Amino acid sequence: MKTDVVTLSSKYQVVIPKMARKKLGLFKPEGQRFRVERVSEDEIVFRKDKTLDDFLGQYGDAFPINAKSELRNMRDEEW
Repeated sequence: MKTDVVTLSSKYQVVIPKMARKKLGLFKPEGQRFRVERVSEDEIVFRKDKTLDDFLGQYGDAFPINAKSELRNMRDEEW
């Protein structure tokens, strides 16, 4: 496994190297969420957070293709 060295910025930010982004399928430039897990004293792991689309995708055709927008519409409707 190839490793890359990254630098922590003054704002505690790191840049995920391009090859890692491609392998993980990270195409959205902002707003993608990750879970950070402490593995050991000096090791952390970033895991892509599951989205609503990931959850709904598990159920095949049980939900409409635009289920995310439908759920938002339902949430915004007045009772």
